[in-house]
Amino acid sequence: MGRDIHLNILSAEGEVLKQDIFDGRNSEWFNNMCGNGDDSEYDHLNICYGSPENASEDFVKHYEDGYFNYRYINVRDFYDWFIKYRPDLDAGWVSTYEKWKMEKKGYIPEVIHYLPAKNNSIDMHFVEIENEYDCSRWLYNYLNDNNIPISANIVYCFDC
Repeated sequence: MGRDIHLNILSAEGEVLKQDIFDGRNSEWFNNMCGNGDDSEYDHLNICYGSPENASEDFVKHYEDGYFNYRYINVRDFYDWFIKYRPDLDAGWVSTYEKWKMEKKGYIPEVIHYLPAKNNSIDMHFVEIENEYDCSRWLYNYLNDNNIPISANIVYCFDC
């Protein structure tokens, strides 16, 4: 069963600047944003539980029934975290063919983080990849492109 994220931006005064800005599903990212994911970078993201104190009563009431895992992150904290931990970057081992596909066709491979002894090390290359489709990268770009103030909060919750 899937779930949807409801991602909103509230000003420092509690005004809704942007509502339901993410249209899609990504269970890996959602788990990371709830503190249940596998990516250790998210352990360093300052995620607060509940709704910000300045959220209006109408905003809170809108998300009362049928929603769960209320969280928020200050935009400045998100920027600082993203720049420091770059969740959209990864590195590891790929075959010569996968490296060629990366360089010639823009392919984003699944990297092997530890080279197994049985692999032919002659055919393996250590590469760094930048995932332009990473959801945290998308959010970082969205905040920049929409001139969201650093005093604002990213507020989110989920439904099924």
